[in-house]
Amino acid sequence: MLRKNFRRALGLRMPSTATRAASPRQRSRVVHHPHALTDRSLSFLVRQAHRAFVARLADRLVPHGVSVAEWAVLRRLWQQEGFTQVDLADRMRVRKASLTAVLASLERKGFMRRTRRGEDLRKYHLFLTKGGRELKEKLLPIGVAINREAVAGIDPDDAALVGFLLEKVIANLEGR
Repeated sequence: MLRKNFRRALGLRMPSTATRAASPRQRSRVVHHPHALTDRSLSFLVRQAHRAFVARLADRLVPHGVSVAEWAVLRRLWQQEGFTQVDLADRMRVRKASLTAVLASLERKGFMRRTRRGEDLRKYHLFLTKGGRELKEKLLPIGVAINREAVAGIDPDDAALVGFLLEKVIANLEGR
């Protein structure tokens, strides 16, 4: 349904039988998307969607004194604690250095602590404090509500397809 509606909205025709029969590699050479380098390109639309999500989330986090970057770290630590900064950066797909200020801020606010564990005393492991764990009840519903707003009026199967396709795009670009 999504594919047919998408093509109709953009005024695109269905590919020819020869194009559909071609391999994906051949098809990529045959079919050129008319919006590849415009404001309708996938990269532009994904960035705009991300900015809209971040703006909405930032507005909703203000009363709680938490930034979007802090939210991202908290969300990961609500799932599992005890990561080192390097492990956390890998799982979040960010640079380790970009987490330094965020972790320091969460520690100053009393939401997280760094603890040395194991044999390697150079490594700090990250754990939530009681206050950091209590934020989960207040902040997770905000994320759920924003996701619900984002898919309002969209067929659930289409929303699931978009998620699946974005996961494929990510895997393609990350070389997996």
